[in-house]
Amino acid sequence: MKDNIYQLIDKYLDGTISPAEEARLMAWYQEHSEADVEWFSEHIDEEERVRLRMLGQIQQHISTPAPVTVVHKQRWHYWAAAAAVLLVAGLATWLYMPPLQHSPKQAPLAQAPKAITPGGNKAVLILGNGEKIVLEDAGNGLLSQEGSVAVNKTDSGSLQYNGTRQAAGTVYNTLNTPYGGQYRIILQDGTKVWLNAGSSLHYPTSFPEGERSVTLSGEAYFEVAPDASRPFTVAVATTAEKTMNVRVLGTHFNINAYPEEKQNLVTLLEGSVKVAYDQANALLVPGKVAMLNKASGSIQTKNADTEAAIAWKNGYFVFDNENIAGVMRQISRWYDVDVRYEGNVSGKAIAGSLSRTKDVTAVLSMLELTGTVHFKIEGRRITVMP
Repeated sequence: MKDNIYQLIDKYLDGTISPAEEARLMAWYQEHSEADVEWFSEHIDEEERVRLRMLGQIQQHISTPAPVTVVHKQRWHYWAAAAAVLLVAGLATWLYMPPLQHSPKQAPLAQAPKAITPGGNKAVLILGNGEKIVLEDAGNGLLSQEGSVAVNKTDSGSLQYNGTRQAAGTVYNTLNTPYGGQYRIILQDGTKVWLNAGSSLHYPTSFPEGERSVTLSGEAYFEVAPDASRPFTVAVATTAEKTMNVRVLGTHFNINAYPEEKQNLVTLLEGSVKVAYDQANALLVPGKVAMLNKASGSIQTKNADTEAAIAWKNGYFVFDNENIAGVMRQISRWYDVDVRYEGNVSGKAIAGSLSRTKDVTAVLSMLELTGTVHFKIEGRRITVMP
């Protein structure tokens, strides 16, 4: 027994003791009294005395609370071991895990398609000297002095000419509205003209004595100031050689004369007008529309839907069994979009009224509800499909 204890003590002192041996050694020590220890010291040589001193250290170690440092050491080992485990684990992870893949830079979220908004008050004024003024960018007030006539942009967004009749010479201005634009102008004689999108009006800054004449391309609604001494004439270049003339004294009427349309329409709301083209002519009374067939040169008249004729001025599209191509031409002008077709939509017609203040998506959605056609929007291109 003593030899075994000595061997365990030797192993304890040189640090080679196993956990099981250490447990046996500590159990032995706790079972023996101090006398047993002294008994040991009486029967051992000098080497054994040294060993007994070590045994005393063991006794102290067991009989007293473990020093804080030991606990810390034990914890240090624990944490060191834990840290080592973590380090190894981390290192292994670093070594064996697949190479870190740098995530590709995330592409910015696709932006929602920009809404195609309706047209607005947009126009370009070309002065007599060729200067161009973009009216939506110009401030209100005086824009130019054309002879004796002042050209002003009003607070309401209209162009107005104020002044007296030119004493000599005639200065012409031109007002152009782009696709997606419309504008109102008050001429020097007080005549009011609303220009629809994609239109042009050429006019003198002041009308000479004896006549009032303007030239139109596109669509416009006129409220001509009464002047019995000066008839008012609107000239529309229908072909390169021929012009349709609308002659009035004072009246309200609408002219739809886009070059791409097959016929020119003159719709009378008040007064009377005479429409003349080549050898044909027609005298209109209120509520009538004159239809000039550009190909044949003939003019026909019929009862008009006057509200539909000027619906554009009041902010509406009104389609009276309008073929889809005609509908889309109006939408193209007002929203400044390109239109293409897929499939056969000929023979398709639309009837109804829609606001021109909505964005194009809302308008097309309403048209789709008819079940007549469908649409696809890509940028500013609209594809029409059966």
